[in-house]
Amino acid sequence: MNADPRHPVILLTGFLGSGKTTLLKNLMTRTEWKHTAVIINELGEAGLDHLLVKHVAPEVRLLQSGCVCCSVRGDLTQTLAELCSLAERGAVRFDRVIVETTGLADPMPVMHTLATDPDTSAAYRLAGVATVVDAHNGFHTLDQHEEARRQVASADTLLLTKSDLVRAEELEQLTQRLSRMNASAPQHQMPHGALHADHLLRLETRFLAPFGKSQGNSTGLFRLGSTHASTPRSVFTRFPSPHVGDIQTHCFAVDEPFEAARFEHWLSLLTALRGEKLLRFKGLIHIAEHPSQPLVVHAAQHLIHPPDRLAAWPDEDRRSRLVFITQGMPRELIETTLLKYTGACATALPV
Repeated sequence: MNADPRHPVILLTGFLGSGKTTLLKNLMTRTEWKHTAVIINELGEAGLDHLLVKHVAPEVRLLQSGCVCCSVRGDLTQTLAELCSLAERGAVRFDRVIVETTGLADPMPVMHTLATDPDTSAAYRLAGVATVVDAHNGFHTLDQHEEARRQVASADTLLLTKSDLVRAEELEQLTQRLSRMNASAPQHQMPHGALHADHLLRLETRFLAPFGKSQGNSTGLFRLGSTHASTPRSVFTRFPSPHVGDIQTHCFAVDEPFEAARFEHWLSLLTALRGEKLLRFKGLIHIAEHPSQPLVVHAAQHLIHPPDRLAAWPDEDRRSRLVFITQGMPRELIETTLLKYTGACATALPV
């Protein structure tokens, strides 16, 4: 289990009408979510969603008159600070925080805020991003709205609502499309709004339990960030087709170990120069200086999170495995820069 003492924050996102508030309201009635603080971001002066949740989750805070990804990020950090202050005085108790964004929010700026604001990152860590997808309207929404595509690309887990309202073949087509957009996010169908609590609770441990206990960042790598992110097991077991519209998933394996400094230099350059096209990077990395303890590395746009060192490899495969979720970044750019700056040849994992 994760020994990080900071409060985990689960970012709950999804396009307008996908069912985020209904899911949240149902979730808050469960015993295992009793001590959960909820922050709801609504557009407009007269928010309603928080009223629907407040009677089952008393510690609800409302961020209104703007979108959490742009105009009210300062309000988010202030609200999180206020929750900490109340907890220190014994006025409230919470084990985790769920932030529900507006349906039009891009999760990336919120993720960066949680990672880079010094006071916030000292008390909170991003456990992961859960994106709600309306199975009934999914294809149309993804076709028409950039925000929905970025929400899917940012996800650590995908929650499919209204799956009972579509035909099996339509649902299969949607799940395949989502897999092509985000190869690393497991999908959980929610017929009639049903959701297993562990689908989100597992985010709190950053999906590291299956790989062994984290040993912390002892390499000196990537000190630009201030938080760690989740690593779903499916990052290394599912490798769907790489192309859907303008969002692509590129999956690679590298046989030879990386020199730590060269790998850091390459990833730092890639995020600095092409970060606007790099929606997510997730990797299990074999570092030559520590061959028995792989690194779990994450990046989002221009931000690289400090890595987690695992106590041991999760299986017999000692290759580095890299997953890129990009928007307009060709596979060849990744392969050529990786070879140039690290000397490593990447093998595309099979579709």
